[in-house]
Amino acid sequence: MDALIDLFTSFSGLLSLAVIGFIFLMAFYFYRLVSNNVEKAVAEQEKKERAAATRVNKTAAASR
Repeated sequence: MDALIDLFTSFSGLLSLAVIGFIFLMAFYFYRLVSNNVEKAVAEQEKKERAAATRVNKTAAASR
């Protein structure tokens, strides 16, 4: 119990809480950054695959 009192009342305890909070915010930011970039990359890859499939279908239809 003394540790919790020190954590919330002393300067070093409050500074520790601030650092822990900052680390959680930074982790959330990096998670969002990575997930957004992965979604963009997947969407771009799917677009390229659809374009390639369309080209193959047009080529096959033209050769008939």
